[in-house]
Amino acid sequence: MELPDSIRKGQLGRWLVGLALAVPTVAAVLVENKIWLLAVALLAGGAAWHEFAANLFGPRFRGLAALGILGCALTAAGACLLGPEGQGAALVLSLALGGIYLMRQLPGHPDPVSLNLLARYALGHLYISFFLSFIFLIKTFEYGSHLLFFVILVTALADTGAIYAGSRLKGPKLCPRVSPGKTVSGLVGGCALAVAGAALSRFYMPGVFGGAELAALGLGLALWGALGDLFESAIKRALGVKDTSRILLGHGGFWDRLDSLLFNLPVFYYYVFLRVMP
Repeated sequence: MELPDSIRKGQLGRWLVGLALAVPTVAAVLVENKIWLLAVALLAGGAAWHEFAANLFGPRFRGLAALGILGCALTAAGACLLGPEGQGAALVLSLALGGIYLMRQLPGHPDPVSLNLLARYALGHLYISFFLSFIFLIKTFEYGSHLLFFVILVTALADTGAIYAGSRLKGPKLCPRVSPGKTVSGLVGGCALAVAGAALSRFYMPGVFGGAELAALGLGLALWGALGDLFESAIKRALGVKDTSRILLGHGGFWDRLDSLLFNLPVFYYYVFLRVMP
């Protein structure tokens, strides 16, 4: 008997993995206890940092990779427990630890290798540790759980719409030099699904956000998240890899799953911060 297309093409596995990721994430977002959210963020952030280090540091610098994962945990915990002040202090400490490690491990004279590694280490903390920690700052807003659910949902819808619209409609490439697989039709499909999902969010979002504003936010997050996707693709293109890992069937790695959300979290936080300021 011939298997259904969804199973034969791996779509069923992709949906099952997506569901397995979505359930604990949504539960952690909606529950009031921030420790559950911290646990999920540490798992996802630590896995993403491990993939980042494996691709950008190589096996020789496992100590630097461990410091990256530690710094990600410190930055997340600082934002969760102490807010923006804890977030900033933990980030500075994490960068300093990486600098000390490199000074001890590599020659003391000027060395392009040490400068290159330090730049990659700093990029990892800005891009993964710092951006991801905005989850906890969004959570501190009034109706923080609703707001955090909104940005995660809209980002996921944009990714899903882009994948399915692009694979079916194909057409002109979006940015072939960076990511040969991404198409204009995929971007349009992702934006359309994100806008629809954002507009429907008016049924649970705080009353200060109107339907038109939510739809505009959906479009903005879809476009900015696509830029985050391309940013990660540019790094992978430079490294000559397709996926950061194969741990998630049909999804690549945790870094692949977080690329759009990492860009959207700080932008959404500052939008809401300025929007609700007295």
